[in-house]
Amino acid sequence: MTKYKTSDLYFSAYLKTAGVRFLGTETDGSKVFFLFEKTDMIRDLKRDFFNRTAKVPALTFVDEIRNMKSMTFMARTGS
Repeated sequence: MTKYKTSDLYFSAYLKTAGVRFLGTETDGSKVFFLFEKTDMIRDLKRDFFNRTAKVPALTFVDEIRNMKSMTFMARTGS
């Protein structure tokens, strides 16, 4: 399985909200990367996200941001 890796917390929250399968995190020093299953739709999702044309449920997106922040903390502390 090919993985898509990003350190962008907000883009990661968006990918999760959009239904891209989340695989976990990895660290490189103090930097945390979020890993997703690489699919053909990621390119379109990325374009929509950065063009501000993406549409996802707002409260779900906010919840995923909180979850990603928690995962960042846990990855950095080894919890």
